Amino acid sequence: MSTPGVGEDIEDICTRCGDTWHVVMAKVGERVAKVVCKLCGGQHNYRGDQAPAAAGSGSSGSTWGRSRKRRTTRANLLAPAVAVVFDPSKPPRAYSPREGYLPGERVTHATFGIGVVSGVPGPGKVEVHFPGGMRTLASAKAVSTLERPVAALDVALPDHPPAPKPSSGNGTGA
Repeated sequence: MSTPGVGEDIEDICTRCGDTWHVVMAKVGERVAKVVCKLCGGQHNYRGDQAPAAAGSGSSGSTWGRSRKRRTTRANLLAPAVAVVFDPSKPPRAYSPREGYLPGERVTHATFGIGVVSGVPGPGKVEVHFPGGMRTLASAKAVSTLERPVAALDVALPDHPPAPKPSSGNGTGA
């Protein structure tokens, strides 16, 4: 059986859009080497007879149409969160990044709503559980004590000539 020539239509699965109609772009001898998808314009190697098996069985390196396995991160390895005990009779405090918080305190955030402080992962950070999930927020941020540097005047720079000094006097030059 003869294979289609360059520029002719051929059936193959596109990994980008999933379409099956392609155009032959390159051949090596009688074997189709590369194809172009008619829908999205994506170019890829021709898979030929292995395309239907790869799409259904997942034996190929392609991930199209399959769910990906989640990587195990450091957060996934931690023990499940322990419920933080809080006193519902105390009103929640308004959140401010300048204030410090202790585990068990309730805070009100303008965007996330009312949450409970569950821990302090590091200096300047606090973990708060909101109805939408856990968030790490800034806390106990100190006001900077740094001052703006004062410009140095009348300092000779090595790559600049000295500035001319203004002349004193009445302007007669004598």
